[in-house]
Amino acid sequence: MNIILERNLDFKQFQNLIALTFVTGMFLLGMVNSVDFKSYYRTELILFLLTTLCIFILCTKKGLSAENQKLYNAIFLFGFKLRKSQIEISDSDQLFITQGKLSSNYAYTYKIRELHNWEPDLNYSIICFNIFIADETKTHKKKILTLTKPEKVKLAIDFMVKNTKLNH
Repeated sequence: MNIILERNLDFKQFQNLIALTFVTGMFLLGMVNSVDFKSYYRTELILFLLTTLCIFILCTKKGLSAENQKLYNAIFLFGFKLRKSQIEISDSDQLFITQGKLSSNYAYTYKIRELHNWEPDLNYSIICFNIFIADETKTHKKKILTLTKPEKVKLAIDFMVKNTKLNH
């Protein structure tokens, strides 16, 4: 059984990859429409493959997969499982959730004091939920997944409780 939860990239990665996809796509369209195809076919082929790869990465989603009481982290593309990695749950019996902030700051001028005062605050943070597995005393814990939407956390917890021996 599989459950697809949410986008694999965080907001800033998604935003940067959209910009890269747009630039490579426009450059490819400009080359295809302005120069002879035979003279720059390698460059056009590389740009086409790069643009296609970026689009596929934008469409990947993370989720969970369960097979024979084993739990896997999985990456999906259009509903097809691309990759899975097993989560060792044999020594754990509890699930718990922590709430925090997922934050990224793209401030580059900390070393140059004069520019740092004028630089805008580029920090972007959102509330995230980390799902952990632990033993009964919570001495050995392991992070399984980080999600940003509470309804997806509920779906993930229900999926894990239903398909494994873990309890919440």
